Amino acid sequence: MKKSLIILSLITGLSVFLQNCAPCDDCEITPAPKEVKVVSKTGDNLIFGSSSVYNPDNIEVKNDLGEVVEHFTNINNGTIDFSFAVKSDTYFLKLSATDTDTIVFGFGKDKQIDCCNEFDVTKTTKINGKLVSNSDQITIVK
Repeated sequence: MKKSLIILSLITGLSVFLQNCAPCDDCEITPAPKEVKVVSKTGDNLIFGSSSVYNPDNIEVKNDLGEVVEHFTNINNGTIDFSFAVKSDTYFLKLSATDTDTIVFGFGKDKQIDCCNEFDVTKTTKINGKLVSNSDQITIVK
C-alpha cells in the first residue's frame, strides 16, 4: 500500500512538472549581448561624445581563439555591444593600437521558468584580472 502511494505521488509530481514545461523546440534562448562602456575616472564616455578618445569605427573585439567577434556600436547606450559564446571565455577589446582590455567570463547554465532547455549565462566577469559586477553592461574605467 505504501509503495503504491509513493509511486502514485511520483507520477503525479512528474506529470505536473512536465505539463508546466514548454516543448524544448519552443524555448530557444539567446543570451543578451554584453554592452561595454569605457569611461574616464570622472565618468565621461571615452568612445562617444565630446570627451571621446577612441574611434568606435576602429575598435575590435576578438576571442581567445583569435577570432574576430561581431560587434556593433550602440550610440544610444554609448556602448560597444557583442555576444559571447561558451567556446571562448576570454575576449579582448582593442580600443587602439596601444590600448587593449581583457574581459574574462565564468560560465554556467540557467533555466527559464517555463522552459525545458538550459541556456548559457555568465556567472562571473573579470576586467583586466579584476572581478567586477556580472551584468549585461560592463563599465571599464580608464
